[in-house]
Amino acid sequence: MRRALHVGSLVLGAAWACSGMAAAPTLVGKDAPDFVLKALDGTNLRLSEFRGQVVLVNFWARWAGDSRREMAALNRINTTYERAGLVVLGVSIDEDLRRAHEFADSMNVSYPIMFDTGADIGRDYLLQKMPMTILVDRSGVVRYSHVGFKRGDDRVYLDKIRELLRE
Repeated sequence: MRRALHVGSLVLGAAWACSGMAAAPTLVGKDAPDFVLKALDGTNLRLSEFRGQVVLVNFWARWAGDSRREMAALNRINTTYERAGLVVLGVSIDEDLRRAHEFADSMNVSYPIMFDTGADIGRDYLLQKMPMTILVDRSGVVRYSHVGFKRGDDRVYLDKIRELLRE
């Protein structure tokens, strides 16, 4: 009986790990890796330049279906909380720079859009799925990380943003 229980536990554990339900690595509680990327308007932006502000970094790709909805929600958040000290940065990880530019232009967002064509920053941020959103506090520490986007996620972002802006 004991052997059967042990084997059953191993099978269940292996199935759980293979199902993608294993905990993903995270940067929460660690310093946000710094980066410099070229923005849609041609300027270079460095994450560390925004130290002292709350920063929301959204990694997206034009082929990730949820990116379009999330970008619209983030644009509303940016418009509402920009004056309070929030900085929203969009980072495309799309390999096709021309198509990424076209997509970004079509979204007409008010926050900066940057392009990580080499996927180096994506690697530093442990990206696994798109879109992915990171919240960085005023001292440069990752405080929240979220993968994907579904209805209601923007309310969670707002709660976290308000909390960080109050600190």
